[in-house]
Amino acid sequence: MENGAVAYKCPSCNAGLVFNPKSGGFDCEYCGGHFTQEELEFIAASSVEGIPDAYSEEELKGYEAEAERISNAELSDREKYGDHQKNEEESLRFAEKNRLYICPTCGAEVITESELSATAICHYCHSPVVLSGRLEGEYCPDMLIPFKKTKEDALQGFRDWTKKYNFFLAKGFGAPESLEKLQGIYVPFWLTDCITEGTLVAECYKNVSSVRSGDYIINTEKKYMVVRQGTLEFSKIPADGSLKADDALMESIEPFDYNELIDFKMSYLSGHNAEKYDVSKETVYPRIDLRAIQQTKAEFNNTIKGYSRKIVKNEGYRVKGVRWKYVMLPLWFLSYKYKDKYYYYAMNGQTGKFGGTLPINKLKLALMSFGIPALAAVAITLICTFL
Repeated sequence: MENGAVAYKCPSCNAGLVFNPKSGGFDCEYCGGHFTQEELEFIAASSVEGIPDAYSEEELKGYEAEAERISNAELSDREKYGDHQKNEEESLRFAEKNRLYICPTCGAEVITESELSATAICHYCHSPVVLSGRLEGEYCPDMLIPFKKTKEDALQGFRDWTKKYNFFLAKGFGAPESLEKLQGIYVPFWLTDCITEGTLVAECYKNVSSVRSGDYIINTEKKYMVVRQGTLEFSKIPADGSLKADDALMESIEPFDYNELIDFKMSYLSGHNAEKYDVSKETVYPRIDLRAIQQTKAEFNNTIKGYSRKIVKNEGYRVKGVRWKYVMLPLWFLSYKYKDKYYYYAMNGQTGKFGGTLPINKLKLALMSFGIPALAAVAITLICTFL
């Protein structure tokens, strides 16, 4: 009959482990370590937290050389930016049916249907926009997320948001004529798929024993060389394609559900304006590259656990297999000018999440702050939250 007993070794010092009936775990009598059955099974299966096999000096040199190679590898421009195929037929229709307008006041570039051009206004400052020229097909989005939330949804969200602060708001804010300026717009984004590869070589240490000698404690450590090597896949890393869009405002209404992206069709722009991207993928690429590499580096380091300290000897990461999508995301947007400053409200046109800033009447705020303590507390909250 086959013996099914398993003898575990300590992941810290490689000595034999003894079962502890009180705790139900396993103890190391040599270094004092304690491990559960689940921890030992995980270590045995993955070796992530266990003692790695010893590497020869030649193997370590090979891994370090590979880290150097990856770190110094440069992608060609075609590899960085070239994989961006467009639907030529839809691009032509996009260029024919839309016009590009520019706001002479704030410089925003607005894409709108030719038939609506006479009434086009800037959604940032409400100034009339002027015809700038024909659109090129390259500005045709690859995909978009259609509006799910209606204008009434956006207005109701705005009313609910401002209702409890109504007393402190600037006069005229939220008036019907102000709310008429609420617009549904599509904002430009770049979405990037990519693969990262990397190699990490680290010198890790385990405390094996601690012995007191007079006034000193002598710690004995065991050194291990640890190597991590592999690839990660990233899907739809987002980057804002508009210089005018407020990054903090956009972050406040995220996330979007990119699973609902569909191929772009002209019909979805009907009744809505769109912003032309003015941040190219060449400008965006360094941010995408940095974000993917930082995440990969963190994932590699997170797999090295159970050591008392770690020294990274060499590491290298790079991005490859870059694929781009230029997409439009739905947004309900309202701007309001108060004392020479613009305040913005936005609602995610897909999920209904909203955010923004409120124009506070500082005189009312001061009067109430010196009056009723409870209202003063509300006033302080308003300052912290919205200004």
